[in-house]
Amino acid sequence: MAFVGMNMEMPCVPEGLSHLWAKSPLAPGRQAQTLAEHTWEALMRLSDLAHQRPDLPALSRQPRLWHLLFWAVFLHDWGKAAQGFQRLLRGKERRWQFRHEVLSLAFVDWVTAGLSAEETAFLASAIATHHKDFDEIEGYLEEQEADLDPLTAMLGELSREDATALYRWLETCAAPWLDALEMRPLGVTCPALPPLEQALNGLTPQAARRHLHRLERFLHAWEDEPPSVETLRPGIFLRGLLLQSDHLASAGWGALPQPQLSAEAVLHSLALPYRRLYAHQRAAAHTCGHAILLAPTGTGKTEAAMLWAVNQRLPRLFYTLPYQASMNAMFDRLARIFPGQVGLLHGRSTMAQFQRLMEQSYAPQEAARLARLLHNRSGLAYYPARVFSPYQLLKAAFQLKGHEALLSDFTEGAFVFDEIHAYEPARLAMIVATMGFLARAYGARFLVMSATLPTPIRAVLEETLEQVTPIHASQRLLARLRRHRLFLAEGDLLEEGNLRWALEEARQGRRVLVVCNTVRRAQQAWLWMREHLPPEIPLFLLHGRFTGRDRARKEREMLQAAGLNPAEHRPLMVVATQVVEVSLNLDLDVLFSDPAPLEALLQRIGRVNRLGRRELSPVVVFRGMDEVFRRVYRPIEQVTRTLDVLEERFSASRGKGVALDERALPQWLDAVYTGEVLASWQNTFESARADFERSFLQVLQPFRSNPQLAEQFHRLFDSTEVLPEDLYDEYLELRDSERALEADSLLVPLSWGLRAMLAQRGLLHKGDRDFPDVVSVPYDDEWGLNLDVKPDTQILEDSD
Repeated sequence: MAFVGMNMEMPCVPEGLSHLWAKSPLAPGRQAQTLAEHTWEALMRLSDLAHQRPDLPALSRQPRLWHLLFWAVFLHDWGKAAQGFQRLLRGKERRWQFRHEVLSLAFVDWVTAGLSAEETAFLASAIATHHKDFDEIEGYLEEQEADLDPLTAMLGELSREDATALYRWLETCAAPWLDALEMRPLGVTCPALPPLEQALNGLTPQAARRHLHRLERFLHAWEDEPPSVETLRPGIFLRGLLLQSDHLASAGWGALPQPQLSAEAVLHSLALPYRRLYAHQRAAAHTCGHAILLAPTGTGKTEAAMLWAVNQRLPRLFYTLPYQASMNAMFDRLARIFPGQVGLLHGRSTMAQFQRLMEQSYAPQEAARLARLLHNRSGLAYYPARVFSPYQLLKAAFQLKGHEALLSDFTEGAFVFDEIHAYEPARLAMIVATMGFLARAYGARFLVMSATLPTPIRAVLEETLEQVTPIHASQRLLARLRRHRLFLAEGDLLEEGNLRWALEEARQGRRVLVVCNTVRRAQQAWLWMREHLPPEIPLFLLHGRFTGRDRARKEREMLQAAGLNPAEHRPLMVVATQVVEVSLNLDLDVLFSDPAPLEALLQRIGRVNRLGRRELSPVVVFRGMDEVFRRVYRPIEQVTRTLDVLEERFSASRGKGVALDERALPQWLDAVYTGEVLASWQNTFESARADFERSFLQVLQPFRSNPQLAEQFHRLFDSTEVLPEDLYDEYLELRDSERALEADSLLVPLSWGLRAMLAQRGLLHKGDRDFPDVVSVPYDDEWGLNLDVKPDTQILEDSD
């Protein structure tokens, strides 16, 4: 029988403790949460986590892991019994100058009968650091005269009556709680308590300080000689799972949803019986362990990935994507397959959830409340499945605060990596190194899937993950997928003759996609089309410098007009940058594109004749190389070599165009990744991987974070957000209304480089913690942020 998440009343209520609070009332008229109530709630959440992954003790090589965690959670907040802390909770003190978790250490010796010195040290260290890193509490290490000693002062605030009641709590309720939570089968037992007087007399500064000194010795020894991952895992799990249990309990959401990810749900979403699946989908459903899935767009890779994930029978599923728009779309898709099981986590996921709820006719205040709830749940170990970016994965490697909780959550997780080709070599190296670390040390399994995966990337994945099952679309399916005819054309895409060519295709009734490599070029193409395109033909502009609100509106309108199943086939024109390469399930008729690396071109081509229901659709790549492309694509030889490869194939067609054969595309990619292109890619990747492993993964330790790395981590996103001055008043109005969450939908992504240049030109007004940077450049909901107002304010172009 499957374990059902715990959500029950306390089977034994400790006496004499109802006056000890753990949490103040959340609102006037609400009741405070007592120490016993919060502890019971935290232990229920620990029980949920433990029964979802009962084999963690074996992985951690600490057979008593759940025993240590049970008693760490039981005691973690006992320091709140101090009278000063109780006055603080009741609003009678503005602050309490001590740390309650340090006071909790004084009680540890009550539950350590039969434990080794190392086990006791790990248990105590988890308690001591469940709020602050060791570096923030090490001031309590120094012994001082009694009247100056903070530990003496804290213990002086603990009455004998309360200490006795805490002892009786253990004596009378620990066993019934243990039984009710079904923790005995997981190796948790009730320790023999010391006699009452001995226990009370043992509440001394020396007792608490002894445990802090053990933690200090751990950390100093690890600094002198970095230990093995196996040595550190118990500490990672103890602090990480205590943090998860405590935070989930404080959130008050009740029992965790039990994983219900099934192959039947996936097949139901496809409305297909198993026998009708593609060969690669059936192969994924039977693959256990790491895998690389290569299949063209429109052949059910997402469903194949879900079938793979279900077959792993692991307690967590993480679906990773590089862009917020693609994450939002994937969340919608997975939530339909696994209702109530999926969370969404990215920098704007609260706003994304708010907008969804508003579209479902929720009142603004209720929508805001639920959106924050959904975001917070996604940030903790609540949902069995989550959609997020690989940067969430890297938070652990960067040793950000609470990284132990992340590592604990990622342990024995099934990870699906989609669109991995989107990362440049240095960032990809960090991601791949972290994948290898989690696979080797924490039992994670990975599926990487793509329609375009160059051999060098495939090789480093196979080397890193070691045993990898390749899954390919069948040759029969690939032979059937003839969807595009490739043409190379002279000149620059923005030359008037070439723009007229695209214009004429739309006039002939076709749905046209024009893809430019930079925002400025896309804006120029759109302006020309707006002047020349008949007004009855819809015209869209999509790039990365729109507000979240306008981009979401544009994507929604584009999908309605040119999605996979539009109401009618009408002509239209879409002008876009690289943002169109991912996330949008568009199905257009013809493509005109700037030159780009082959994998990027193949993604652009994938937006055309997506389902292969029409005759071969023309895709036109121009040979013209704007100098700005050298800043967009590095090394530029990746683009020039792509053109050489395409030229060779196109010349053989004698100008009639190349019917793209999906079976040949891997060889095309390999032909690009040779010589200087391959050497540059490998050098960048290997250098970045070695540096990342040396500077991050090899020094990752529990019980402390590395705040110096926080800014470096956030720079990885290579973008910030700014508020256009034109939207300043609306932002203030929204922020002060019941629709406050919508205020952030008025922000525009901007690279750090462009932000710095705007600041240098006096066009950026720096914000603060509560207000975004404001830029004094025009913004238009159809044009986007205009960084090219006049010659003296021209900004270095980038690619978003």
